[in-house]
Amino acid sequence: MKIGEASERLGISISNIRFYEKKGLIDPVRDKESKYRDYTEEDLDEIKQIIVLRKMGMSIESITDIQNGDISVEQALTKQLEALDEEEAKIYASKSLCQKAISDGNKSMEEMVSLFDYVADEEKQGVQFSPAEEFLDNLATAFNYDHVVATLPWGYMIYTNPVLNKAGKTAWVMYLIFLPLFCAFVGLIAKPKDSTGITKYAILFVWLLIVFFQIAKAVKSVKIVKTKQD
Repeated sequence: MKIGEASERLGISISNIRFYEKKGLIDPVRDKESKYRDYTEEDLDEIKQIIVLRKMGMSIESITDIQNGDISVEQALTKQLEALDEEEAKIYASKSLCQKAISDGNKSMEEMVSLFDYVADEEKQGVQFSPAEEFLDNLATAFNYDHVVATLPWGYMIYTNPVLNKAGKTAWVMYLIFLPLFCAFVGLIAKPKDSTGITKYAILFVWLLIVFFQIAKAVKSVKIVKTKQD
């Protein structure tokens, strides 16, 4: 069957299926005549397995390790359960912090400063709160960071290295937001000395439109994630 039919049967987008293929999780055979991918029932079962594991919050890297035989399903599930327990503890700590802020009557941004020492003391005692860099992850996801990295020959190395992965996300967000904004700022304060000045402004304007569109996607993505969590 073609990818469109597979998408309908599985209830996921075509881009998701292609992403799984780029990550090496599935390998559908191409039709010799049409050159299109031909998805079999076995391929659909593999994708169903991936979907179930992803619903558990399991990373692409862990699923790859399972398929490669580097780790058993039981080991991966145990590891994921530990990660979820840790995440649950962070959520509980964050909820408790919200409740404390409300009970203490902290209703403004300025009053949040009074909780900084409390958070620092709690973290010294081993309490873990939601990471401050979570928004960076949401932005990178909204800007199709995963899809871009998946197309790179060294993409797997970036994904499996926490330092490179975070650096890649930061660089991608910087490239799509701060670089064009900086160029736009320079373009606005600079006085064009040639006849191409209007063209430069037009290019910067289009670039800014793209950036704001991406930011809107990011905000929408964050809202969707929060809605699903609620």
